[in-house]
Amino acid sequence: MNSNNHQFKNFLIIFVAVVGLILYFMINPNLFDNIQKKGALKLSSQKPWQEELEDEDDTIDDVDIQLEYPENEFKKEESNSPFEKFNKEEADEYWVTGSVPINPMTDLNYKKRSEIYQLRKTYVEKTIFKNRNYTPTEEVFGQIVDKKPWLSIEALTCTGRGAKANIGLSEESRYINNPTMLVGLDRLSFDDKEKKDCSPIDYLIPIKINYSKDENTIKVIFEVSAYKGNLGHTYLLKGLNARDLGFKFAYADILKNIVFTQKENISTNVYAFKDFIHLGNACGVQGGCNNGSPLQNELKFTTMAYPATIHMKLWKKMPKNKDVKPDINYLIILR
Repeated sequence: MNSNNHQFKNFLIIFVAVVGLILYFMINPNLFDNIQKKGALKLSSQKPWQEELEDEDDTIDDVDIQLEYPENEFKKEESNSPFEKFNKEEADEYWVTGSVPINPMTDLNYKKRSEIYQLRKTYVEKTIFKNRNYTPTEEVFGQIVDKKPWLSIEALTCTGRGAKANIGLSEESRYINNPTMLVGLDRLSFDDKEKKDCSPIDYLIPIKINYSKDENTIKVIFEVSAYKGNLGHTYLLKGLNARDLGFKFAYADILKNIVFTQKENISTNVYAFKDFIHLGNACGVQGGCNNGSPLQNELKFTTMAYPATIHMKLWKKMPKNKDVKPDINYLIILR
């Protein structure tokens, strides 16, 4: 009899505990999710550039970039796992201290260099690199020639070289007007095709630029999967803005679906950006056009699949080695 009573008491205790747990989870239905999210957030804060971004969509609205940052302004949104898909809203909240506006291109034809300098100062003033003492560097902009044509983006991506290759929006205004795009993408040659086959997607302008003060990282997203209609296209990294703003040295430490075309390249060693603007003859316009130069072979790469990513360390001074903490991180996503 005593044994039966003891068994009944044990059963009653277990039954009450189970009922209690059921009632508790009915009152707190999100408890499990919260526990999982907290654990994931701790992991995801370590190396955010290793997130899987395949399933991001394009529905997020931009927010104005913050030029002054109060304490603890960067708030990470919790996610289920650092390696599972984000929806775009979660990804944006995770990254953004400021979602940087992407400024439209402009026609720079026949402007004076002083006008270009003033335009550049205006755009830098609106970025995280705002500095009352900023002036465009001579090594990058000093060879611009007054009142000359500028190579147009349409000529570069569609109509090709020729007497009218300066007509329209100027190719270098992609960089001059968007200083936060420290490193952009460029093509290796002119495209010459039917007008009906031309598209603004060929301009290689980012669809999104985000800045995280907390992670000291700029993230730039390019929509390029439709460019040329196939994989295996070769691009060139262009560090014109990085060089002008002092981030002259770079090393690509993490790659995904990216192959550099040269044995010695920016993923094997630290390299200095050499980009500048000068009066060149490549455009085909009589007397030449202001355009970017040179072609750095160590910065040429091919995409093997999408999304493809390049995470770069940028320094203001040549580091002792590749493991030195960067002055800023820079993540390029091609999708």
